Amino acid sequence: MHDEPHTPRRIRLKPDRFDRATIALALVLLAAITGVVLAGDRVGVAASGHTPVGVAGGADPIRVRFTSAMSPHSAAAHFRITPDVPGDLIWQDAHTLAFWPRTPLIPGETYTVTITAGAESVHGATLLDDFRWSFTVREPRVVYLAPPDALARNLYMADFDTGQTFQLTFDEYGIEDYAVSPNGRALAYTHANPDGTSDIWLLDLLDQSTRPLTNCVDALCNAPAWKPDSTQIAYQRAELGDGAGTGIGHSRAWIVDVATLATGLLFDDAQILGAEPVWSPDGSRVAAFDAALPGIRVRDLATGDETLIPTLQGITGRFSPDGQTLVYPVLVRGALGQEFYTHLEAVDLQTVERVQLSGPEDTPLEDSDAAWSPDGSRLAITRRYLDERFTPGRQIYLLDPATLEVEPLVVDAAYNHAVLSWDQTGTRLVFQRLRLGQAEAQPEVWIVDVASGDLTQVAAGAFSPRWVP
Repeated sequence: MHDEPHTPRRIRLKPDRFDRATIALALVLLAAITGVVLAGDRVGVAASGHTPVGVAGGADPIRVRFTSAMSPHSAAAHFRITPDVPGDLIWQDAHTLAFWPRTPLIPGETYTVTITAGAESVHGATLLDDFRWSFTVREPRVVYLAPPDALARNLYMADFDTGQTFQLTFDEYGIEDYAVSPNGRALAYTHANPDGTSDIWLLDLLDQSTRPLTNCVDALCNAPAWKPDSTQIAYQRAELGDGAGTGIGHSRAWIVDVATLATGLLFDDAQILGAEPVWSPDGSRVAAFDAALPGIRVRDLATGDETLIPTLQGITGRFSPDGQTLVYPVLVRGALGQEFYTHLEAVDLQTVERVQLSGPEDTPLEDSDAAWSPDGSRLAITRRYLDERFTPGRQIYLLDPATLEVEPLVVDAAYNHAVLSWDQTGTRLVFQRLRLGQAEAQPEVWIVDVASGDLTQVAAGAFSPRWVP
């Protein structure tokens, strides 16, 4: 008997419910993976952090960090800030976008930052929803020099939001003068060296770091003045050892790049003298006092044209906010016989027409400091009348440059007032005052509310105040 050949039988298995569910899930996952691959990984981009949060300084940068490396052009195109602010977008790394305001943010204002949907990563991923946050700008701060009776003066800051005052610098040999950057992020100051020379240094107000900007060998470098875009600083440099009888030579205007530290003469001709250089707020002009003229040399940076303004006072003056007018002190005489005193004069840099802001030469008054309001409509000045309105010290007045009308702002015959500085809103002035008739008196820093006239003391034993956004 022969066995019949064995024929394999096909057995059909009937899947149960669990198997069907497993297969379906696998198919869904496979489809999802395939979709991600075909879509170029277009999901998953998000903002993982941002600053500022809550309250910000007027010069603080705005930063947002993404979970993926971003396409610079795409992400920048989706950046919005309201109210609108001029500024620069800078990538700190592939994930972090920073916005640096070109002008200080407005105190008390609430700003909203939005990264709109559609911003792409370098791999094609997109931000699916708008990312948005808001913050409020704190009150500006006041910086000043102190103590006035010490050989080594340093910089201090008063923060009105916290009520604190703190020391910014600790220079052993002291600081002579300083200037606040237009964007409010840094201070340039004159650092005294142990060998009798001086240099321009930089204080970063964000991280409190300091560094030298110049290396003035056998020279005095001081009087820093910021370019409006905060990228360069003009200053005066006087060589030691070549002055006739004084050991100090004539000052020339120099310029240093904050980022590269490259330095050079501000004016092309090395024979041109230049003290106390200043920039116009709109960046169109630069000026310095040329002792060889003597007078103020104003250069139009677009055309290279120069305007020469004769004056003996040795002070460069202050530009109007639009850069079209320069106000400066001049020496006059007439009201007091042969005695000289100072008046204020303004020159229109387009027409070169001069206006005697203090009146004719024989007008019995002294005007000195002048500070333009941010909108250019008024000048805060220090004035001392020489007639029956006489006061021993200068008082603070507001002068309309169009009508020449003045109104008193701070008048107290017991004090002398100086060093005026407007806040960015044009509502307050910070100034220096000194009580007269007291041998032990020290200068003080005060603020006046322009609308109400209310006075607030910032610091005693302090001088040379400036606003910091």
